[in-house]
Amino acid sequence: MLDEVKVRQFTELTATDPQNELGFFSLGRVYLEGGSPQQAIAPLMRALSINPSLSRAYVLLAQSQIGAGDPEGAQATLFKGYRVAQEQGDLMPRNQMADLLKELGAAVPEDTPQKLTPELQAAGQIQCRRCNRVGPKMPKRPFSGPLGEQIHESICGPCFQLWIRQGTKVINELRLNLTDRSSQDVYDQHMKEFLNLN
Repeated sequence: MLDEVKVRQFTELTATDPQNELGFFSLGRVYLEGGSPQQAIAPLMRALSINPSLSRAYVLLAQSQIGAGDPEGAQATLFKGYRVAQEQGDLMPRNQMADLLKELGAAVPEDTPQKLTPELQAAGQIQCRRCNRVGPKMPKRPFSGPLGEQIHESICGPCFQLWIRQGTKVINELRLNLTDRSSQDVYDQHMKEFLNLN
């Protein structure tokens, strides 16, 4: 069922800030999750026109196009998005796009990820869950608790630094107040999606 309150919220947000990629992304997600894939297409396309590297938006746009009866458009979106996600090391969206390509009967582009060897592990490297590349382990947990420990053990330092920048955009563009539990939940959802921790 479509959440009209969120539709109004994100429509107002994007009207006052037409360069707010996350506002358009969130509006598209609300439409898609609310069973209105046709209405989700325009805001998701706008989010990608502002930021063509927003990997997750390609997934939602392709799902919207499929839901709206445009499998050819979805396939084109997925091929482009897969390359973007692969270049950035966005493993979760890349894998979702691979699954959607398979469902559409299309070939998935080839990928040969680097593997963690005992020598690399001894040198302080990990196989990052986000980018699926071998990268440096953070010297300490980014914050306390189980989630901080999970990030420390499975996310490379460069990917977490990318999240710090993206997290700042999430806070600013969605106007989150992190003292509010619902805002913290939105922030955590974006972080887990970005770091492939879902």
